[in-house]
Amino acid sequence: MLTELLSWSVAERVHERSLEILSEVGFCVPEPVALDRLEGAGFPVDRATQMVRLTPELLDSALDRLPHDVSLYHRSGREEAGFSAGPRFMGAGTPVNVLDLETGSRRPATRQDVRDLVRLQDALPQVDIVRPTVTATDCGEYSDLVEIAELLRGTGKPVVHRTLAPERIDAAVEMLAAVAGGEDAFRARPNFATLYCPISPGYFTPENVRCMLRWAEHGVPITLLSMAMGGASAPATLLGELVVINADILAWIAALQMLYPGLPLLYGSVSAVLDMRTGLLPLGAPERGMVNAGAAVMARYYGLRSMCGGLSSDAKELDAQAGFEKATTAFPLLLAGADIIYGVGATDAGSSISYTQMVLDDELIAGLRRLMEGIAVHDLDEEVALIKERTPRGNFLGAKHTRRVFRQHWLPSILSRDSYETWRAKGQTVEQVCQGKARDLLTNHNPPPLPSAVEAELERIVRRYAGAEFHFGP
Repeated sequence: MLTELLSWSVAERVHERSLEILSEVGFCVPEPVALDRLEGAGFPVDRATQMVRLTPELLDSALDRLPHDVSLYHRSGREEAGFSAGPRFMGAGTPVNVLDLETGSRRPATRQDVRDLVRLQDALPQVDIVRPTVTATDCGEYSDLVEIAELLRGTGKPVVHRTLAPERIDAAVEMLAAVAGGEDAFRARPNFATLYCPISPGYFTPENVRCMLRWAEHGVPITLLSMAMGGASAPATLLGELVVINADILAWIAALQMLYPGLPLLYGSVSAVLDMRTGLLPLGAPERGMVNAGAAVMARYYGLRSMCGGLSSDAKELDAQAGFEKATTAFPLLLAGADIIYGVGATDAGSSISYTQMVLDDELIAGLRRLMEGIAVHDLDEEVALIKERTPRGNFLGAKHTRRVFRQHWLPSILSRDSYETWRAKGQTVEQVCQGKARDLLTNHNPPPLPSAVEAELERIVRRYAGAEFHFGP
């Protein structure tokens, strides 16, 4: 049962077995400088295999240093993302394909798509944290810097992204500092977090290790984001997969805290289970929501904020399958108390981003948030008096009480509640309504611009890498 997977006793069992693996087998660190530093911090290191073991004493020391909250701010630095108010929803990312807004056909994503999708997320009220969502395939190897620049220009909300090479991190931090008013100001009120994924079980690429260490030097919040595949890179049972997820993340919680005490970390999982019929990874499977709900519980066990993949679908277009899978993968995360739910706009098992799906996901999130409010418990004197007055067969439609409180009920802006005749007369599908709303928002929504001097500084930094011809344009 899902409730059993989410229990504290199961979390303790997963922790114990993860530590058993890490203390007896360890995790691979294929990067000589990192090995030197970890050995110097007291980790047992086997140079021949590049394996690092974690002792219970080292783990206790690391967990003592671990900050038990992460604050992400809006670009202005005045407002937090507000995790205590419930789960925050974040755009998916970053496939190389997009479903064209006008034609609906799949094509390579461009820098213009990055810009438009960032602006669309800024406009959608239920999207709390913004990602580029797609890769700017027309920007070459420096697309990551271009994408960070477009994030900083196109939204005032908190943002999440990564760089693909450690040598570009200093440039990214320069941009973050330029927007925040200096690196000290950014450290104090960060509007950006990064994320890196292990190759389960027990391995990060050398480039990702170097990237994490470089971001850590700047104090940037890091999400350790498992992409375990049940039945492929992890055991086929959900509990066994959760042990792999936890061991991979726990290893680097310990490593980063011992090397950079107090570094803000997030516990992340976008894991799923393999479909043995096709050999593909179905992100719309109910097991995805279940195992990532388990990851959210493990995050709470360690006192960390969580970032978990849900709101996912394998559907190729905006249809009934997409609605079913998005809800099925999101709801377990709500029950588990996930802090960030990752997946807005994703379709086709995360291989494409859809403008129209992003708009409908915003509507779905609003409905899910209303659902999670539950039934408000309050004094019933007024309602009971009204019921007595109108029993039997009374009508409450004209009551002052009804007029005062009915706006608590959720009203959709996309989904139709019209009569059949009215709906037929309008002649629009849900996808067409979403398409129209996306067009309208992209035409009329303009995020607050950066000061011209800051924008010029971002352009200068990106040009250093992407070439002198780079410019932001209108």
